[in-house]
Amino acid sequence: MTFSIALLSAAPAISRVAGRISLLAAFWLGLAISPCTSALADSLTALEARGKQIYFSGQAASGGEILAEVGRSGIELPAATVPCANCHGADGLGRPEGGVRPSDITWAHLTKPYGHRHTHDRQHPAFSEETLALAIVGGLDPAGNRLDASMPRYRMSEADVAALIAYLKRLAADLDPGLSEHSIRVGTVAPATGRLGPLGRTVTATIKAYFDEVNTGGGIFGRKVELEAVAKAENRESTLTGVRRLVEQQQVFAAVGVIAPGVERELFSIFEDHGVPQVGAFNLSADGDTFQGRGAFFLLSELPDQARALVDFAALRLDLGSPRVAVVLSARETSAKIAKAIRRQARAHGWPEPTAVQFPDDPADMGQRVSELRLAGAESVFYFGPARGLPAFAAEAAGRNWLPHLFLSGVRAGRATFDIPPAFADRIFLAYPTVPSDRTQARLVEVERLREKHGISTRYPAARTLAHAAAKVLVEGLRRSGRALSRARLVAALESLNAFDTGLTPAISFGPNRRIGALGAYVLGV
Repeated sequence: MTFSIALLSAAPAISRVAGRISLLAAFWLGLAISPCTSALADSLTALEARGKQIYFSGQAASGGEILAEVGRSGIELPAATVPCANCHGADGLGRPEGGVRPSDITWAHLTKPYGHRHTHDRQHPAFSEETLALAIVGGLDPAGNRLDASMPRYRMSEADVAALIAYLKRLAADLDPGLSEHSIRVGTVAPATGRLGPLGRTVTATIKAYFDEVNTGGGIFGRKVELEAVAKAENRESTLTGVRRLVEQQQVFAAVGVIAPGVERELFSIFEDHGVPQVGAFNLSADGDTFQGRGAFFLLSELPDQARALVDFAALRLDLGSPRVAVVLSARETSAKIAKAIRRQARAHGWPEPTAVQFPDDPADMGQRVSELRLAGAESVFYFGPARGLPAFAAEAAGRNWLPHLFLSGVRAGRATFDIPPAFADRIFLAYPTVPSDRTQARLVEVERLREKHGISTRYPAARTLAHAAAKVLVEGLRRSGRALSRARLVAALESLNAFDTGLTPAISFGPNRRIGALGAYVLGV
């Protein structure tokens, strides 16, 4: 038994790859998915913390209003619309934008003993606290020259000015949580015990091995990447408590390769609430409800995207006309997004409205459910019910001489695909977010070399490659962020990735409104 294969994007569908893949390889793909020593930065004083709030938000902690006069005409705006950080950045170094070059306002730069020379021959001595206050509220440098018109003049109290200056003195050393001069702490969550324990331990060891290689090569601009792991417990609350400890006490800078079936949304919400960027291979949420957050990035397509690719494949490759379609969903999961994705894509191809049905809780009701679909004339079934129920569903259908096309997520169906009756030959199609041909020989050699060097288990080869790829994408984002690393800069760097070649996955591209790196899916026909 073999599979034919084609890669389809979600919309519009575009064929990119054609070839053959063995059933064993497809099964292998299915299984793939199946103490810190760094000192924390000193806390800010109450005065510095108030200044930080002003710097980033333009709002005073006291509740008093801060106004800004902008431009030569002195247009008055709330300071919250033009806070210091907008132009000077989280690190105070300033980034050229729109023809304007904001100044470096770190304290060491402002107080250089030999002063400053700017364009148009403007020069002045070093700043002091008094002259910096005058620049903030009056728009004048220490020599009495007027600052560039793009620099707002802020109307704020003396106490707020003092707080802002206190923070500017600390700005260069006020690193995001998880950062020190010599290290970057990264967290992960994976099962350590139970049925998924071996998988979790293997993934964690793979990520750590990759970071060790990066550190051997000099780290990220001299910083070593350290991994803090939280074991996913069988108890949901214990897992979430461990994750809160990871971000609140251990204060990780970012997260990578998280495997936490059943608690993904709560876990990612904790990361998002604490501003922790995350790079994951995929969201394992059974309902396909992709977590959308400012800092959440996933390498591979998820269930709704795979469902859309299956519809595109059926419409463009199988020439089914306008088939009557049924979508089978688990009764115990909220799979509305999968059904919505299929309906929307079916509508785009002019198909009749699909019928969504729930997989029966009682196995005794299976025959009745199959009979109902058969009598309704369903010609194609998109099965996103529980994997354990797939063989029974297919057996009931074959027993009634009803053989619709079956469209499945290969990841979700897993080994249950082997138990579908032979009568369905040539009528089964599975979507996978990645296949072995995505992996280059050179990168596979690298993964295997690290496995041997660090004594990692030979089990779960595809899971190891995906963990390696996720760590690789995170490290690429850290490197592109530069020496002045911050969480905001990491998110921006990841958003800028375009067709990044991990050598282990399809090319990865993110963007401000795109958080899945490789859209679409491979469709394998039995």
